Amino acid sequence: MQPLEKNIYALVLLLAVLGGLSACAPVNKFDKVDSSLNTTCNGAAVQTKYIVHYLNGQWAYPTAKGRADFVEKFVRPNIDAIDFVEYDQKINVENTVKVTASAVAPALSGADIDNWGPGSISAPTAWQAGYRGQNVIVAVVDSGVDVTHPQLVNQIFYNTGEAGADSVGRDKRSNGVDDDNNGFVDDYAGYNFESNSGQMLDDVGHGTHVSGIIAAEHADTQIMTGHVEGVAPSAKILPVKFLGVDGGTLSSALQGIDYAVLRGAKIINASWGGNGCSNALKQKIADLSAKNVLFVSAAGNSAANIELAPEYPAAYDLPLQITVGALTPTLLQADYSNYSRKLVQLFSPGSNIISTVPVAMGSYAAYSGTSMATPFVSGAAAVWISANPSSSMSLIRNSILGSVTTDSTYMNATGGRLNLSSLK
Repeated sequence: MQPLEKNIYALVLLLAVLGGLSACAPVNKFDKVDSSLNTTCNGAAVQTKYIVHYLNGQWAYPTAKGRADFVEKFVRPNIDAIDFVEYDQKINVENTVKVTASAVAPALSGADIDNWGPGSISAPTAWQAGYRGQNVIVAVVDSGVDVTHPQLVNQIFYNTGEAGADSVGRDKRSNGVDDDNNGFVDDYAGYNFESNSGQMLDDVGHGTHVSGIIAAEHADTQIMTGHVEGVAPSAKILPVKFLGVDGGTLSSALQGIDYAVLRGAKIINASWGGNGCSNALKQKIADLSAKNVLFVSAAGNSAANIELAPEYPAAYDLPLQITVGALTPTLLQADYSNYSRKLVQLFSPGSNIISTVPVAMGSYAAYSGTSMATPFVSGAAAVWISANPSSSMSLIRNSILGSVTTDSTYMNATGGRLNLSSLK
């Protein structure tokens, strides 16, 4: 190609980026984006923040004054290396945490706490066999976790590289230094991508509730009342915060997924989603296959077939993804739960689930939604790994889906619900 032709070709590609950059359609000069993902984002684009994926697999999250400034200062100099570009997106709490009955019992405690969920999936069978999720890290990419909660304080995957005193006697947990050189300052109890700090809190309550379902501490081998029973009480929770009371951004969620992998999580719990149109999120989750990390996602609470009305990440249908719908205490498909005989793999307990919430919010509460169904599967995956520590995540996924209890009324890919009774 002659120099003039090369310049014209580059200009054509640049104009394609200029013309294609919109709030809803991801920019991809090689046209890799499936048109079915170009759904309306309803004005969710953050006009000054961008997500860039390079041909070499690297990511960048630049900021600019606006599209023209971004294209001139970032896209033009890097166009030969760029795979695709998207606007960053705003993710609102009300769209992410779709709880049908957000406070059935705002402050439950003592004998009021029942554990119908763990009972319905035969969790005691695994506990009695000694499979409790030991040596498994589950990343809860969500609204944070109250790491001071009595049933969670011992369940956190603390970063020992950020513990103790530094060379001048300061507490490494809060000295403002990246003591372990992992790229994150003071990430002793996880990382907060909303504030870009190690300050871990849950001002929404959602992430703490999810974490309790997965790994609330208990020593039981059978179903008890009076306290929450985590499905995998020997697993460790890695708190990754990207949502706050005012929502969060897609770029923060993507960086949170990377952080989870960096810290060694084998399971990522994603109890969030919506009608996004992000090729970046799909690519990020697809990349987890090469890293042998399982991604467990909530189906959503729109009572819709997500083949016809897709919500993401639920509808991506990727190799190491499990999408989960919700059941009622009578083991019926919840009327609010999304479904699909192709894209939703199974159902698990999701209605009137009592679990941990921040101490400041009452310590315990009952929520309903596929957000609650998802961590039952994440906890079950941790239990399955503890029983089969040398298995790949693909085999773990197949084992979970292959052991469901079937019901002809369930509208999902396996026709079944989560069941741990085969772990003996």
